[in-house]
Amino acid sequence: MIRYQLALLGHSQRWLPPSFAFVVVLAILYPDAGAPVMPEFAVSAGALTVVACWLTIALIDAEDPVQRLITRVHARGLSRLFGGVVVAVLACCAALTVVSLTWSSMRHGGEPAGDLEFGVLAHLAGACTGLAIGLPCSRLLLPRIGYTVLTALAALVVVLLVRWIPLLNPLLRAMSSDTPAAGPMVLSVVSSVLVLAVSATGVAYVHQRRG
Repeated sequence: MIRYQLALLGHSQRWLPPSFAFVVVLAILYPDAGAPVMPEFAVSAGALTVVACWLTIALIDAEDPVQRLITRVHARGLSRLFGGVVVAVLACCAALTVVSLTWSSMRHGGEPAGDLEFGVLAHLAGACTGLAIGLPCSRLLLPRIGYTVLTALAALVVVLLVRWIPLLNPLLRAMSSDTPAAGPMVLSVVSSVLVLAVSATGVAYVHQRRG
């Protein structure tokens, strides 16, 4: 199922716009070799959140309802179908994370292991949060693209900019300043993974009830 979802995303070429947009962000983000690394990772992780949401919606909406029903039958369950989507998008986000961290390392001439670890975890939190937003904003629950765009944008603005939402904003603010980021990092990673699990379970339940 994971291979099928990756092949579906590849053949549909819907991965190109978000991936290209992410590369453009990186090109703007890494122009100065003397710039601090952690604020750059914060911007990159925030951008990956948007990309993960975009990829999730693009992958799910690549199939019409009839095709999705056939895929569900072959997957032998809705949980495997959702699992394939989640792992496929996380794999794409992992590849983009490698691009971001490698680009940063080449630009800065290497980075401490601690900074790279923070960068990996921040991108993981961003990917999980983007996935958690993209699942309910896809065609599974919102049949019209206008509703999808508005809802996804509103949710992304909330998780990225609202300070008291313990998903990404506290972490990104800590990474962008001189305050310790270990506590916000743990909180963001744990909460983003939990929100992704709740989102996938809830969307699967609602979609199954509708079907």
